[in-house]
Amino acid sequence: MTLGTLFGWLAAAAAVAFFILWRRALRSKADAERTAAHSERAVQETRQAAAQNAAYLAAVQLAQTEAVLLISPTGMVLGCNPAATTLFGPLDASGETLILLTRSTELEQLVTRALAGETDCDQQVTLTNEGQPYRARAIRAGEFGAVLVLQDLSTLQRLGRARRDFVANISHELRTPLTSIRLLIESLQSGVVKSQDDYPGIFQKIHSEVQVLEQMAQELLDLAQIESGKAIVKLVSTPLQGLVAETVEHFEPQAAHKQQTISMEVPPDLVVLADAEKLSRALGNLVHNALKFTPEQGRIWVRAVPIDGDVQVEVVDTGIGIPPEDLPRVFERFYRGDRSRASGGTGLGLAIAKHVIEAHGGKIWVESTGRPGQGATFRFTLLADH
Repeated sequence: MTLGTLFGWLAAAAAVAFFILWRRALRSKADAERTAAHSERAVQETRQAAAQNAAYLAAVQLAQTEAVLLISPTGMVLGCNPAATTLFGPLDASGETLILLTRSTELEQLVTRALAGETDCDQQVTLTNEGQPYRARAIRAGEFGAVLVLQDLSTLQRLGRARRDFVANISHELRTPLTSIRLLIESLQSGVVKSQDDYPGIFQKIHSEVQVLEQMAQELLDLAQIESGKAIVKLVSTPLQGLVAETVEHFEPQAAHKQQTISMEVPPDLVVLADAEKLSRALGNLVHNALKFTPEQGRIWVRAVPIDGDVQVEVVDTGIGIPPEDLPRVFERFYRGDRSRASGGTGLGLAIAKHVIEAHGGKIWVESTGRPGQGATFRFTLLADH
């Protein structure tokens, strides 16, 4: 082999080797670029996930009505949601201990137990100067410390008391008419009533007591429908004068028993969008309330006038009135005001009337000076059917 041929072979071999190395370098570069791209995507996905988690946590904190505090293993408060900030004030940027922020040794002891590994860290505590009750739950969060959750119990306790009072009230209110009816029937059966002239009066008393029971039963049924969500309101064109006239006529015997007068002033051309049955019941609750708190020979008016494109209805009485301090709460469920006005009933009638009127797209309110004889005026609005 000549020297030239050898150099030719060596050059060809070098070219092949260079080509192979060049292809490997390209593949290595492509692999590196793919790896870098995957890494970049992984970093972006991680950042997006972190941002989503942060947004989710922020949304949960904003939506959380209970106060939530994050506590470090050393007892430092790491963060508070808005409810906790409202309760205790803003967290110091330099950090605060739980006892310094909350001023509560009970909470500090509860969190200390949770950090020590105890699982049953749930108790009722009293916070704020008003002695407001809270349910406090401390949950260990591993190496991150603990989470403290505070639930305001004042509303639940008030509702519980109201329901207990309601059960006691309804038991008493049922017993009174039932006992009266039983005694009247026993008088008829035993022959104590000799003159047949006395029969109409006795039958009228029995009828009045039955009406009381019917009213109570209807209010309980209405409440059950409201709480179950089955109280569907169907708005149709309804002449208001006829509806009011039927309601007034229904209560006239009860008014006559107390020598009261019910008057109505409703123009014949007023037409509203209403569920006649439910609106009649709400209006009946207001009229019944007026009769109950108006003394003998008192007066009740039911009026309606067009106003601002709607119709305003009012029930006015000459009764004992409503004390100013009771006005904001008269429409609360189970609320019956002070004992001087508590002359029977379930405490549901006005709450049901408010629900019905608001379901009709209207509003309801009451005005009273609280002076006997000046009574109270209940007003509500309805959509007019033009």
